[in-house]
Amino acid sequence: MRLRGRVGGSLFLDVGRLGGPALDDGWDGTVRRARFLTRGELARWTATEYKVEFSLERGGFYFNDFYLRWRPARFVDALKFGYFQPPVSLESIAASADRSLMEVPAPVAAFAPGFEGGFEIAGSRASPDLSWALALSRSGQDQESVDASDAQGRATGRLVWRPWYDGQAGALLHLGASVSYSTAGSGGIRYRARPESYLAPYLLDTDEIAGEATLLALEAAWQRGPLSLQAELFQSFVGADAGGSLRFGGGYLQASWVATGEHRPYDRAQAIFGRVAPREDFAPRHGRWGALELAARLSWLDLADGPVDGGRLYGVGLGVTWTWNRFVRIQAGYGFSHTRGGPEAGGAGHILQTRLELQI
Repeated sequence: MRLRGRVGGSLFLDVGRLGGPALDDGWDGTVRRARFLTRGELARWTATEYKVEFSLERGGFYFNDFYLRWRPARFVDALKFGYFQPPVSLESIAASADRSLMEVPAPVAAFAPGFEGGFEIAGSRASPDLSWALALSRSGQDQESVDASDAQGRATGRLVWRPWYDGQAGALLHLGASVSYSTAGSGGIRYRARPESYLAPYLLDTDEIAGEATLLALEAAWQRGPLSLQAELFQSFVGADAGGSLRFGGGYLQASWVATGEHRPYDRAQAIFGRVAPREDFAPRHGRWGALELAARLSWLDLADGPVDGGRLYGVGLGVTWTWNRFVRIQAGYGFSHTRGGPEAGGAGHILQTRLELQI
């Protein structure tokens, strides 16, 4: 047996100021995430990829990706078994170090599942240009900024079609849809969200609803060189054991522009965007300044229906990302949100936030 691979990690350091009627005024800072990983390949009769990744967040220990993946020669591209994120949402399954803004949109944080234990098969074809994935999973550890349901069982499917794609030129049209059906365990179905900052408290929360849920999500992305647009819509249909059905939904629209001329790379197999790589690494003595990306986002989330008043949120986010090289990235952003209803007092909130991101 032959084993080859690498070890690595990342550290996110966040500092920000919160203000407004919906948030406590003041500065705050935290280690947003410290991650450690090893990934590589085992080879004997067939190539087997492995990945082991865990993180420390707010004093807690979390498993992230922890899986084995085989790549058969026929029928499907990959078989994966272990602990991973089910294939829901373009923005959710992208790596946190690859996103244009510091945090995922509120509807993604509310509805998209986190890391779960299970099995996934995935494939693609060239004509028409499609990527697909199917997964069976169940909830693992309690996690931040994901679907907070206690999913005793979850079935998920995602299909993406690219009417046109030119990776070298950074030209792309991406159209996708996903569906997730989950049955709740003792904890029930639960959706919650912050105003798009890890420093802020949860202001929207449905609390636990005994029953089952079907989530439908639509996604679209367009890119032409340094300019890209993407949007997602979510609708969750909850069948409550107490009787009646509930509907919760949300969505976002996001735009980004890489001012230094690079474009966001795209992974066809997973149908997600990757991290912007500078044409020239940061070296001010030689007039090299890395890559600079500007981004803006509008988002909304509705967790109120019938007897459940989980609240409503409307938000605006602006951000800038300065990538020096593969090791260092600096982000800064401003977010405005307005909430109504929910478990906390509603109102407006303002967030200024910065992040230093280190990768090895």
